[in-house]
Amino acid sequence: MVFYTKLASPTEARINDARRAAREAKTAYDEAVVQRSLSQREVNDLLQRKSNWSDADVGRFTTLVRQDHLLEQEEVRAKAAVDETENAVEREFSRLMRTILARYHEEQVWSDKIRSASTYGSLAALGLNMLVFVMAIVVVEPWKRRRLAQTFEKKIEELSLENEARMSTSMREIGEQLAVQERLIVRLVEEVADTVAGVVPLEEVPREVAESDTDERTSSLRRNYLELATVGTGALIVGVLGTLWLGH
Repeated sequence: MVFYTKLASPTEARINDARRAAREAKTAYDEAVVQRSLSQREVNDLLQRKSNWSDADVGRFTTLVRQDHLLEQEEVRAKAAVDETENAVEREFSRLMRTILARYHEEQVWSDKIRSASTYGSLAALGLNMLVFVMAIVVVEPWKRRRLAQTFEKKIEELSLENEARMSTSMREIGEQLAVQERLIVRLVEEVADTVAGVVPLEEVPREVAESDTDERTSSLRRNYLELATVGTGALIVGVLGTLWLGH
C-alpha cells in the first residue's frame, strides 16, 4: 500500500492537473458558446428589422458580424482545448492504470516467489524435523539407554562394593566375637574341670567310679560345648542375615 501510494502520487497529481485544465477549458468553451449565442441573437434581431436600420444599426451589425467571427474562432479554440484536455485526462488515467497493473503484476510475481520460498522453507523445516526425529530415535535414545545402563551398573557395583565392605567388616566382627566366645568357653571348661578336680580327688575315688565320673563329666562338657557352639553358630547366622538385610 505504501509503494502504491508513492507510485500513484505523481500520476494522480498530473491527472488532477489535467482534470482541472479540462474543467477550465469546458468553462471557457461554455462561455464562448454563450457569447456567440448572444451575438447571433442580436444579429438576428437586427436582421428582422433590417428595413428600419439606422446608421447606428448598420455600424452595430458590422461590429456584430466581426465579433461573431471572432467568437466563432474562440469557440473552435475552446472546443479544441476541451478535446485536448479530455484526451490528456484519458491519457493520464490510462498511464495510471498501466502503472497500477504493472505494479500489481510485479507484486503478484513477488508474491508467487515468496509463496514458493515459503513452501520450500516449510518442506525444509519438515525434513529437518524428520531428520532430528530419526536421529533422536537412532542415536540419542540408544546413547541414553547405554548411559542409563552404565549408570545403573556403576551404581550396582558401588552397592556391591559397599555390601562387600560391610560384609567383610561384619564377618570380621563376628569372627572376633566367636574368638572371644571360644576363649570364654575354653576358660569356662578349664574352670569347671579345675572345680570338679578340686571337689572330688581322683585318688579317693575308686577307679571304676572315677572313670565313670570322668566319662560323665566329659560327656557333659561336650554337651555344654556343643550347646555353646550351636548358640554361637546361630548368632553368627543371625548376624550374617541381619547384615545382608541391612545392606539391601
